[in-house]
Amino acid sequence: MNREELRRDMYSHPPGPDEVVYIERRGDEYTWRRVRSRAGTSSDGGLPDAWMYYSGGWPREDPERWDAFFDDLLAELDAMTGAGDRCRWPLDDPWPHLH
Repeated sequence: MNREELRRDMYSHPPGPDEVVYIERRGDEYTWRRVRSRAGTSSDGGLPDAWMYYSGGWPREDPERWDAFFDDLLAELDAMTGAGDRCRWPLDDPWPHLH
């Protein structure tokens, strides 16, 4: 399914807060499913361009929040292919802060 189909499908069938979902991207095509554990591979055995597991709250009660949440989730997924820097910590700032 494409990105918009993924958005609609996940919104229509939201995971529960205690569920883990697996999302993958191959080119412009996405798939997702609920999983019991992180073990598992793609049905065709090949590696996708990017994949992620997520568990947590899904803001389905507010469509605007859902759109922002979904866009952020897929931006994180897309960053795994070099499609942008999602680093939230300056590289020249030492961590942990000891001062």
